[in-house]
Amino acid sequence: MTNNFIYKRFFLAALCLAVISPVLGEDEKTSAGAAGQSAVTSEPAKLVWPPPPLEPRVRYLKSIVTSDDIRGKKGFWRKFWEFFRGPQVDAMIKPMAVAVDKKGRVYVADPAAKRIHIFETARKKYRFIESVDKQFLQFPINIALDSADNLYIVDGERKRVFALTPAGKLKRIFGEQGQLQRPSGIAVDSRRKLLYVADTPSHDIKVFSLTDGKLNKTIGRRGVQPGEFNFPAWLTVGAEGHLYVTDSLNGRVQTLTPDGKPLSSVGKLGDGSGNFSSPKGIALDSDGHLYVTDAGFDNTQIFDKQGKLLLYFGGSGQAPGLFWMPAGIFIDHKDTIYIADSYNRRVQIYQYLKEKASP
Repeated sequence: MTNNFIYKRFFLAALCLAVISPVLGEDEKTSAGAAGQSAVTSEPAKLVWPPPPLEPRVRYLKSIVTSDDIRGKKGFWRKFWEFFRGPQVDAMIKPMAVAVDKKGRVYVADPAAKRIHIFETARKKYRFIESVDKQFLQFPINIALDSADNLYIVDGERKRVFALTPAGKLKRIFGEQGQLQRPSGIAVDSRRKLLYVADTPSHDIKVFSLTDGKLNKTIGRRGVQPGEFNFPAWLTVGAEGHLYVTDSLNGRVQTLTPDGKPLSSVGKLGDGSGNFSSPKGIALDSDGHLYVTDAGFDNTQIFDKQGKLLLYFGGSGQAPGLFWMPAGIFIDHKDTIYIADSYNRRVQIYQYLKEKASP
């Protein structure tokens, strides 16, 4: 192949790309996801809950489907490069959990893709983790971050929890042979140096030391009484150190002390106000409100500290603000809410709006 031929090929490709650039949609407001779906990345006309004239408490911001949603519009040279290389394969298949570090990096656990997606919003970069400890991830079902932004990955198939430094280096492995049957939920208590892991088929919570990785104790057993579980799943730790557990098949969220003593519970199975169908992810905002995603109702319910239902948002669908089997939820220090919208293959982002102070 002569140099002249190569130069002509590059020239023709550049000319072709320049011609088709308007067709590629430089000014479009959507980015294509897997299976041809779209996610609106610019804010639609003030999606808020509750609707006017009531004072809004939650506002929809945007969604992440692929890295294009954090990079912005494609420039000429990026289109030119993708013309030869093909688009980067960074679409989510079945996002189940989400966490955001202090630098704004959005981590998404995607067991169907067998990887952890990392959307670096500040740098507008995308990367992923697909292997740990020289082996591929098999079923990365959940993730958590500690106060130093170390990342904890739950691999249900490998029956381990892997702790990685912010630079991605393996720090520690939790779960010796036979300690975990099928781990799912995870929560970190950095102040008490504890790692809580929901061992779903064992119907209990395993408590590990962050310092040495050893199993300290086991909380709970199968049952319906306070402090007992029926397939526990998602976990989170509140500012006061209380442990919150999605007790899935009991249709409730239990609150426990750090050492596992039951304090209270929210919800029950049913279709009434404040009931659950299939409770999944849980998180707390800066005012101590409890958020619970429900894959059966396709919504997110918000409860106050006394367990009273304050508000719910969502519904079944693919439009912004709607869900298709939502799972994990994460709320950052700015009260920005991230929800893994599993079957819509995206992460939806909202903002909790604090009540305005009285003059």
